[in-house]
Amino acid sequence: MDNKFDNFPVHLNNLKLNLMTAKELREAQEEIWEWIDEAEMLDDENAPDIDIIDEARRIMGDIINERVDRHSDEKGRTPE
Repeated sequence: MDNKFDNFPVHLNNLKLNLMTAKELREAQEEIWEWIDEAEMLDDENAPDIDIIDEARRIMGDIINERVDRHSDEKGRTPE
């Protein structure tokens, strides 16, 4: 039986962040966060390789950075 956590969702591997809307970025971030959260809750036997989880975190970090960059030039808003 294949486990959905064997691989990170393919559609999230090749995101073009600069072409995505703010809503698409937020939704992708939420989807990745959910995947990471569920993957980390699995026991070691069923969990994906740590390298896959680390790559998911890297992609999520890239999304967060893109979202921060887009809002950094707005008055009254801070990256936090």
